[in-house]
Amino acid sequence: MNKKIILSSFASLLFLSQAANAEIKMGSVTATPGIMYQTNYVGEFTGVTTNRTKPSYGVDLNLAHESGIYLYNAYREKRNYPDSSSVSSYGTFDFELCSVLGFAKSASSINLDVSYENCHVDSKTEQNTGTYYFRVNTDVNKQLNIGAAYALDTTDAAKSGTQKYLKDAYKFFGTYDLGFAKSTLTYATSDNYTNFLSLGINKDYMGLNFDLTAYKVEAEGWLNTASPGFYERDLLVLSVKKTF
Repeated sequence: MNKKIILSSFASLLFLSQAANAEIKMGSVTATPGIMYQTNYVGEFTGVTTNRTKPSYGVDLNLAHESGIYLYNAYREKRNYPDSSSVSSYGTFDFELCSVLGFAKSASSINLDVSYENCHVDSKTEQNTGTYYFRVNTDVNKQLNIGAAYALDTTDAAKSGTQKYLKDAYKFFGTYDLGFAKSTLTYATSDNYTNFLSLGINKDYMGLNFDLTAYKVEAEGWLNTASPGFYERDLLVLSVKKTF
């Protein structure tokens, strides 16, 4: 039973979007609370939805020290894949609580981010999952930013029988400033699981950050070759976030 998707696109808004942050200064620490809504809860590195293609919502709080150290926490309500027959064995998967401890720094036009995430999911049988993330992006010019990210799983939660998947994952992206909004093209691939191509547009409007992204998800590399269609799909996902 797979409970992890390697960081949802909710959290990726923290690192990659142009979300306008309302900052609360507490000495050398800046606090940024927020609320968020998403029409599908989609894995940042997998493109897989884990809420039965139903909306999910949540709250988050980012605490950033002037040194570059930050602590990000997010709580999300969602509906996962287990049906009524599996609830007694696995639990409901109705919520998720994730914490990310990281360090972000910029040097010239290069932005680096290294972090560790631990997630607890509302389930009966599976342990928390832990993942390391390594991210880098740079401005090519005033309009174009390119970057890459790597995710390394530190737990054994993602297995099909005795075979492991999602041990690591990669993504590559380019963001172009269109003037009225920003557009991002992304390719991502995950170990023995999925790969996807996505195209999104991101804009701040009336104090809200809107992100509309189309996904083309393929699962030809999924080690359980009998059911790749379970993950393969076209998705159009709307994410809305408000920071205070």
